[in-house]
Amino acid sequence: MSVREFVERNADRYVGWLTEACSIPSLAGQPDDLGRMAQWLENRFGELGGRVHRLPFEAAPDALLAKLGTGGRTVLVYDHYDVQPVDPIELWESKPFSPEVRDGVFYARGAADNKGDLVARLAALDVYREVYGDLPVRIRFLVEGEEETGSSSFEGLVSRYGERFAADGCIWEGTGIDHVGRPELVLGAKGLAYVELVHRGLADDQHSSVAVIAPSPVWHLVEALMTLRDPSGKVLIDGFYDDVVEPSKEDMELLEALPFEEEAERTRLGVEEFVGGATGVELVRRFYYEPTCNIAGIVAGFTVPGASKTVLPKEAMAKLDMRLVPDQDPNDIVAKLRKHLDSRGFADIEISHFSMEHPVRSPSNSLVGRAAISAAREVFTQPASVAPMMIGTGPMYPVARTLGIPVVSPAGVCRPESNIHAPNENVRVADFLDIIEYTVAWIRAFAELDA
Repeated sequence: MSVREFVERNADRYVGWLTEACSIPSLAGQPDDLGRMAQWLENRFGELGGRVHRLPFEAAPDALLAKLGTGGRTVLVYDHYDVQPVDPIELWESKPFSPEVRDGVFYARGAADNKGDLVARLAALDVYREVYGDLPVRIRFLVEGEEETGSSSFEGLVSRYGERFAADGCIWEGTGIDHVGRPELVLGAKGLAYVELVHRGLADDQHSSVAVIAPSPVWHLVEALMTLRDPSGKVLIDGFYDDVVEPSKEDMELLEALPFEEEAERTRLGVEEFVGGATGVELVRRFYYEPTCNIAGIVAGFTVPGASKTVLPKEAMAKLDMRLVPDQDPNDIVAKLRKHLDSRGFADIEISHFSMEHPVRSPSNSLVGRAAISAAREVFTQPASVAPMMIGTGPMYPVARTLGIPVVSPAGVCRPESNIHAPNENVRVADFLDIIEYTVAWIRAFAELDA
């Protein structure tokens, strides 16, 4: 029996596993439910023949390290078991932790990020054992529980337990499948500096008539924000681009070969043109190799929809996320932001930082990278779309740079319409089954390809 036949015959069973996993509300700040999810994984790994070790680290949810298989090569598989908050709950068409399948699409929080990929890989271990027998490589699953809140403990976790993670390559979560069904793979990740800006300028909220004589904290913050970026998207923070590494010739070749459906993406975003009018190869270069300074949210004063209140607010707050590229350092970027604001008369704006991740890039010719690309050719009808880095962020740096393990994020269950981090998160059941088959294929390729 082929892998595809076995997967299809057992589809209900594996979708049932995904249903169980996505029924657990493993949210930050919910230690009991995070513990339930960790226990569910521990039980599942045990049923698959794995030896599971809990990796405690201070106040973080326990990370799990599951060891399976034998052989001369070792692959580390990174996933996470926590999920994003569900707000705004009123926009969900079904309960986020009561999974439903509608018209071949599975809806639940965590379905695409990251439980779909994680459960598909668990299912693949079962499929491999039933179709081929023993695993031909040693697989080490590292599954953490605070990725969605910035993996603040991950660097310390790697420092403490890193010798247990030694491997010849690392499979990192899953990237996705694009608009037209091409499997997507990436070889690195952008970094992140996430900060909160707060200005408290008055003792209390005031009647808005006082604005004629009292400085407005909201205008002050808005004026500060206006100094950070120009309309073309260029970040104006002094020294922001100093450490940016330009794409190499190899990188540009990857970008030139990378399919990018501009019209489909404009339609999805609901825009007529991209920032700065970028198009073609320049658009793709910016997408993967330019850092950003994004306003993630602003809160100030009276904001009740459909009602009015004349008020001069006493304070204002804005959240910024700055996506970073090699070799920018998030701590250096925050220091430069502080200096930039101070030199322009905004020293009274407080800065608090949250998620801080370094960007990183792995080589495209690593064994694990070649195995993931080779397996994609075997399973998918469309050619693989290989990018130097993901446009998002994950705690890849400690593994790829600190431990020196080559990393690839292979095709995963997510599509552009999967609504990750949004209401009605979903995956196509057919994609979930494809990723099970694909996981079996890259395990075989990792075992069989020449080093």
